[in-house]
Amino acid sequence: MRLLTLILTLFLSVTYAQDVEIPWIAGEKLSWSDFKGSPDFDHPYAAITYSGMSYGFSAEIVNGKIWVKYDVKSFFVANKSWVKRWYSNDKGLLKHEQLHFDITELYARKFRQRLSEKNFTENVKSEIKEIYKEITEEKVKLQKLYDVETDHSKHKNAQNKWQQKIESDLQKLNDFASK
Repeated sequence: MRLLTLILTLFLSVTYAQDVEIPWIAGEKLSWSDFKGSPDFDHPYAAITYSGMSYGFSAEIVNGKIWVKYDVKSFFVANKSWVKRWYSNDKGLLKHEQLHFDITELYARKFRQRLSEKNFTENVKSEIKEIYKEITEEKVKLQKLYDVETDHSKHKNAQNKWQQKIESDLQKLNDFASK
């Protein structure tokens, strides 16, 4: 019976393990110690950054107008992000991975901007969901293009151009930055 209880406890612990999320904060950079996931040694890449966006909202009708309050977050998932140990001193690769996280923040800002410009109807939930879907698809395409053009950080000139582009794009949308 004790063995069954121990197995059930271990199963539930693994099943309900929470992701360790680090919010995107201006001026703060990732370090290799933030990458807590176990490396996939069969994977061709030296490191993986797992980042994402989440949102919540509430809506109410006041004098016939729909008012929406929303909260959009961008985050880095530490326990799903990893680096192969022999690359854990590679500062160029770390900058590359940081830029993946910065791209996620860029799209969180674009999401907030689109939400702020939207005139919502009674279909608020589906309208927000559609904007989120569009933003996520755009983000995935840009993340892939970034990896292709920089060859996963190997092309230094391309990496520098991307760094400047994303920093500029973030600055342009500073009014929609994570708080």
